[in-house]
Formats: sequence, C-alpha cells, structure tokens
Amino acid sequence: MKFQNLFVVAVLVAVGAMASAQATQRSFSYTSKDAVDQDYSSAGTVTLHAKTKVTVNPYLYIKGNLGAEWTVDGWGSGVDARSEDIKFYHNEGLTLSFSDFANPAKVSGGASGDQAIALKGQLAFSNDASGASLFDSGLVDIANLNSMMTPAGPNFDVASSGGVLKLSFTRRIAITPAVGPGVYENTGTITVIRN
Repeated sequence: MKFQNLFVVAVLVAVGAMASAQATQRSFSYTSKDAVDQDYSSAGTVTLHAKTKVTVNPYLYIKGNLGAEWTVDGWGSGVDARSEDIKFYHNEGLTLSFSDFANPAKVSGGASGDQAIALKGQLAFSNDASGASLFDSGLVDIANLNSMMTPAGPNFDVASSGGVLKLSFTRRIAITPAVGPGVYENTGTITVIRN
C-alpha cells in the first residue's frame, strides 16, 4: 500500500496552540489562458482548441486540543473523564495510527505508592456535518489504542466524512488512595496518513 505525505502530530501534555489560517470553504483562483487575437479571413477552415485545466491542491487543516492536564487534590479514590474534539478538514482520504500511548508514569515525586495512573481512552470518529458515526472504539485501556488503528485500519474518505472528520477523544483517569503526590506523564503520537 502506498502512503503519501506522512504527517505526524505529537500529542503533548500541555495544550498546544494551532497556528495558520483555515480555509472556510473551497476557494478558487481563475486565470484566462490561450488568448486569441488574430485575423483568420483568408485561412479557410479554422480549428480552435479550448483547453480547460483544473488543479486541485491537497488540503489538510487540523483544529482542536491534543493535550489533557489534570490537577488532583484531596484524599481517597476518584474517577474523572474529559473529551476533546479534534477536527480534520481534508480533501483526500485519511488513515490515523496511534503509538506510544500508556498509563501516565510518575516523573517526579516519591518512590512510594503507585508509579502510574490508570488511564482509559475512547476514539469516536464522525462526519462533523451530518453527525454520522464512522468508528467508535468504546472505552478501552489507553495502551489498546496503539494496536487498534493501524495503517490498514479505518480509512476515512471524503465521501464519508464530508470533508470534516471529527474525532472525539475521551480520556478517563482513575485515582486510588495509593496514588501519591507527584507528576505523572505520558506523550502519545497520532500519525495522520494522507492517501
């Protein structure tokens, strides 16, 4: 299978800013070509060629929040879930692949207690205009996302997405009493393959 224009987006712990301008719809640039300004009075039969050429450029614009950051206070157990929408404006087929997702591991703090926080994830893809569901992983252990969306996995073509593929990315943390003070992190990678 041939893949073109491999585009990698690293999922950052901190919320990243999206830069550059987004096209709100199809835009057109027109040029007149092959001007004719000639006297054919004595030429006999005249054959004119009127060529039409349309060049459609590839387009991919991604908008949304990639990172999630919690601050947890207090004692005991608790669960919290949050969902972020990421939109892919595109005019060619897209396949997404996930790697390096795991439970956030302790990067600072004491050596006692749990050294990771249980994290679950859910990927829900839909057509942003119609709301039609295109793929839903259900809520799974976050590491399961790494093998779920392979390059041979769901291919989101423009006909099914309507040109705006919406990913609702839900993350759920579960904190137990054994989770002590510290900072826990994981950075996953989303690879967007344009085909």
